[in-house]
Amino acid sequence: MEPRQRLLFLRRLGAFRAAVWGLVLALVAIYAWLQIIRHAEFQEIAREQAVKVRAIPAPRGLILDRNGYRLVDNRRALHLVIQREDLPTKPAVVAELAAALQMDPAALARKIQVYRAAGKGLPLVLKENMDEADIAMAERIRARFPFLSMEVAPRRVYLGGELAGHVLGYVGEVGEAQLKAHPDRYHLGEIIGKDGYEASGNDRLEGVDGKKRILVDQMGREVASFGQVDPIPGHTVYLTLDAGLQKVLEDSFQGQSGAGVVLDLRDGGVLAMYSSPSYDPNLFLDRLSQAVVDRYLRNPERPMLNRAIQGIYAPGSTFKPLIAIAALEKGVITPQTVIYCAGHKNFYGRNFRCDKPTGHGPLDLVQAIAQSCDVYFYTVASMLDIDDIYAAAKKYGLTVPTGIDLPHEKTSRIPSRAWKAKADPKDPRWYAGETISVGIGQGAVGLTPIALARFYAMLATKGKLLTPHLFLGLRDDKTGALELAPPPPVRDTGLDPRIWSVLDQGLYEVVHSGTAASVAMKDVTMVGKTGTAQVAAFVDKAHYEREAKNLKDNALFAGYAPREHPQIAFAVVVENAGFGADSAAPIAKKLVHYWCVDRLQHPLPPPQGPAADPFGSPAEAPADGSPGGTP
Repeated sequence: MEPRQRLLFLRRLGAFRAAVWGLVLALVAIYAWLQIIRHAEFQEIAREQAVKVRAIPAPRGLILDRNGYRLVDNRRALHLVIQREDLPTKPAVVAELAAALQMDPAALARKIQVYRAAGKGLPLVLKENMDEADIAMAERIRARFPFLSMEVAPRRVYLGGELAGHVLGYVGEVGEAQLKAHPDRYHLGEIIGKDGYEASGNDRLEGVDGKKRILVDQMGREVASFGQVDPIPGHTVYLTLDAGLQKVLEDSFQGQSGAGVVLDLRDGGVLAMYSSPSYDPNLFLDRLSQAVVDRYLRNPERPMLNRAIQGIYAPGSTFKPLIAIAALEKGVITPQTVIYCAGHKNFYGRNFRCDKPTGHGPLDLVQAIAQSCDVYFYTVASMLDIDDIYAAAKKYGLTVPTGIDLPHEKTSRIPSRAWKAKADPKDPRWYAGETISVGIGQGAVGLTPIALARFYAMLATKGKLLTPHLFLGLRDDKTGALELAPPPPVRDTGLDPRIWSVLDQGLYEVVHSGTAASVAMKDVTMVGKTGTAQVAAFVDKAHYEREAKNLKDNALFAGYAPREHPQIAFAVVVENAGFGADSAAPIAKKLVHYWCVDRLQHPLPPPQGPAADPFGSPAEAPADGSPGGTP
């Protein structure tokens, strides 16, 4: 090689070597920058892509009756879900997934969009509570859509079915309105109480979700765990309900519509509350089928209505004790005032009939209550102003909600001049003839069964106004013992003992010589008042017999027992069932006999081990094995 060529070659080789070394140095610098200077940053990014934080849903607290029987439990269920970071973005993929799951594509797309837009929340649940067939289908679908996963989560179980559906309520996913109203309180996908005590007691029943850190592969499958924070279950809640008494009340209705309430006279605790027709909360845990929608949401009998706290019924003759109180306190009558009943009486040019066409003859107040004489109370009402009746109703707690710890309680309707002016602006004047009808619990007056039961509880306790409630206490997580909650405060109405004595005697005579003598018991002294509330006008009894079932009178019975030392007060309403003595009073008799006799002679077995529970299936013990004990 010539010297000149050799020199050129060496120069080119040197330039090449310099370029190579420059490249190597550049690579080293870049590598050092990535691996040393930005090591922590990229390590965190890699960890975020491979290590995921998964929420562990906390089980809701159990719900027990006052004796420790489980009314609501939890069990493990398997759900098909999409983790939030795996939500598909392509419309075609969403449409294919919807077709595979037999879902509405538009609805699924909207839900995915909501979950993607939310800043936090649980996975999107596509299919809940999967059985073996569902699991097999999910595995096939996951082969096409690897972003799907299956998660174990707690699921509510309502052990009594329809036994206490309206009382317990049900749970469901938090709605958009609640999320907007309480963005810091709820998160997307959270399961909360939607109705009944599940809703009103949600703060006690809900737990605190846990979380776990897991390593996932490129398919999103868990390959390793980096530890977890266990969820904290919700509190186990004792309710004041007695499951055995609740079962008696449920069985007594036998398909008839209506409601019943039994109150504990010690503190106002609700021992039983049933609304018929009832519903099974288990059916509302999944996506509703058309059959369920038709049966419960489109049924003209309105099974979702809690008649015990939302049904407003003309109280009929069960309202007469309040009229008596108003008249005695006003001084327009005395207990010895005698009024003659000829079977009818004319007031303001209109003839008002008594239920006994031939008349009762001369009656004092006790006899008038016992025989439920309408003419007597028509006459008493004519001596009162409607605002006098309203004032008495207000004094004894009938013009406001009872305050029971359930959502959506309605207020009873007690008419007054101010009420009429607001309710009927076109004809705001109150007419004296309207007061006559109110005197026998008809016309504009309407009470909820819970309000009626509370009123008779006031009579039973000689004037103490109790607040009906369901919350009894919490179970101590360490000892398993019941920690009683203080009951709501009691208001003393100042009922005159002399007035109470007259009413007590009258209500005693109702059951032992009056309209409800057929339900008198030898072993328990029950007192109460029958009521037959007219639903539609009729000319005579022959006309009434021809009326359709839904136009028949409502039957009512309210009272307390035992008379000597009252323990319970109750109110029963049976819709379109005729006379209170024939339909409602026998139900009350069963309730009183169970509470005062059967419960003591044949007590339910303790709620642990294999012994039978009130629902006819093996009873379940508390999770820690502790007995419930009777408070």
